[in-house]
Amino acid sequence: MVIIFNERYLSVQYMQHNMLSDLSKNEGLVLWGLTVYPNLTDIEVSKKLDMPHSTFSTIRKRLQKNGYYTTVMVPMVQCLGAEMLAVLYTFFNPAISVEERAVITTKTIEIFEEIFYSVGETHKGFSVSFSSDYTAIGQITERRIETFAREGLLDIQQPKEVIFPFEISQIPLFFDFDALLADAFDIDMKVETERGLDLCTNHIELSNTEKTIMLAMVKNPDATDLMLAKIVDMSRHTVSKVKHKLEESGLVAKKRIPNLEKLGFNVLTFSHINFNPSKPLDNELLESNVLNNPSSIFLAARRFECVLLSVYKDYEAYREDKGMRLQYLKENNYLADLPADGKYMIPNMVIMKDMNFGPILKKTLML
Repeated sequence: MVIIFNERYLSVQYMQHNMLSDLSKNEGLVLWGLTVYPNLTDIEVSKKLDMPHSTFSTIRKRLQKNGYYTTVMVPMVQCLGAEMLAVLYTFFNPAISVEERAVITTKTIEIFEEIFYSVGETHKGFSVSFSSDYTAIGQITERRIETFAREGLLDIQQPKEVIFPFEISQIPLFFDFDALLADAFDIDMKVETERGLDLCTNHIELSNTEKTIMLAMVKNPDATDLMLAKIVDMSRHTVSKVKHKLEESGLVAKKRIPNLEKLGFNVLTFSHINFNPSKPLDNELLESNVLNNPSSIFLAARRFECVLLSVYKDYEAYREDKGMRLQYLKENNYLADLPADGKYMIPNMVIMKDMNFGPILKKTLML
């Protein structure tokens, strides 16, 4: 999906760019360029940024060495037989620390291949999964309830599921950080950016060779063609040819994930919004800055509900954005009830799974 940054959101002004004093203007520009153009070479990106290649390359290496970003390969499992994306969230007994909880869940829940991103903090947590059917998601939910109840982790509510079948959903943002970084570094270079997930519903069949190389690409996102050839024990020519085909067909998408804590962002928020049955979510709202603003990094939606992840400099920026969004949704009669919100302090978060797509791809490909 191509999204052109929308300027309309009442009168909200995002001014997070004063925060990132550790990086120079050029360093911020390079980091932004890496997120906007993940598939281009250093030379190609430096031209886009109107920066000498040597300068760009030096800064990129420094940013990578110092851990300012990581690279991931996202497999388009929705094209290979997976039917849905699922978000599960829970509120916990605050008497048990997130570190203790992480030890328990890592052994009992995070072992499910479907979960690729899982976060916990104090008395709350959420995970994001891909699945070929609802059965696996139901099993994860039941395991959560059993485990949390047995260990005394649950507060009052049971874990909540939000299911997004690909055929009837939209995912305009899928861990996309380009707008966040552009705002933070005050970068005024408007581009049309490929964002979100293309919800193709055609089941594409791959050969065993293609499956093997695709899995290797996802597990080793920084590997060169030569490195991949050694990993899969095939010729470099075969790997290069298949890799190019997979990338051109959109079956894998390279993304750059910035280190939010290192950059000075302090708040990640989770919001589950249920819409008024008489006024469901429409494209105007979905594409507006009410939901899709520079702080938004993930947005999955159906007609009557959505899940939104956002990132902020501090609590005040979060509070202001949340207040304006809530006011707009209330005044325009969009809400069925108050959103379920969770505020995560990034320095205190424990990430149990961090963009780990290998297991679910392997399961989907039946390797």
